[in-house]
Amino acid sequence: MSIEEIPQGADVNVIPKNEKKARELIKKLNLKPIKSVTRVTFKQRGNLIYAIDHPDVYRSAAGTYVVFGEAKVDDMNQRLAEAQALQGQSEAGHSHTHADGEEHTHSHEDKSPAAITADLEKASLADNKIEEEEEEGEVDESGLDSKDIDIIVEQTQVSRAKAVKALRAHDGDMVNAIMDLS
Repeated sequence: MSIEEIPQGADVNVIPKNEKKARELIKKLNLKPIKSVTRVTFKQRGNLIYAIDHPDVYRSAAGTYVVFGEAKVDDMNQRLAEAQALQGQSEAGHSHTHADGEEHTHSHEDKSPAAITADLEKASLADNKIEEEEEEGEVDESGLDSKDIDIIVEQTQVSRAKAVKALRAHDGDMVNAIMDLS
């Protein structure tokens, strides 16, 4: 039966000769099929992603994988821009001012990856502001070696005050202070 003879709308998988040969070779290589995989993605530089939906995945004893399926290009930069535009529209549409003068925003929880990433960034920025407020001012470095403090600041990319605080918490033990801050 040729491709032209298949009725339109029929649910039939046509496997090309090369793919059929590759599948036969895989059976000879003793690769085991993995049925639970629903999507495989490959990320390339520049947030370019190749996605294969409903792939045929095989695994070797050494841990390498062979994936069969139709790869589609998925540009994450474009997705992020669209998600941010939608989020901006929903925030603008859902905020209003009450009689007490406070502005409240009512929005439905958006569980898209872009929204989750944006929420995490907002939370980390808020945490950083709180930490910066706590760390302002002079720090008592008496009893500690300034070289130790410099090494901790360099290794963990934290403020000098935070490095001193960690060193004091670990009784001058640099290794534990670095581990605590990283």
